[in-house]
Amino acid sequence: MSLSTQVKESIEQASNCMRDALAFAARTEHPITITTISDILCRLESLEQVDDLMQQFAKKDDEKTNRYRG
Repeated sequence: MSLSTQVKESIEQASNCMRDALAFAARTEHPITITTISDILCRLESLEQVDDLMQQFAKKDDEKTNRYRG
């Protein structure tokens, strides 16, 4: 099951907001705040890549299942 368009768009918006927050935080905030924002941003941006990877695994699994049935 892939991420819906609505979820992808929301993740993209959240990533953009976190990039803005990171830019402002880099000027004035404590390092732990910057690190935490960076971690959140990294996790948001990796969601779509993980989703693509899981789709590839599911596709391979379906191919194996169909090969054994036929």
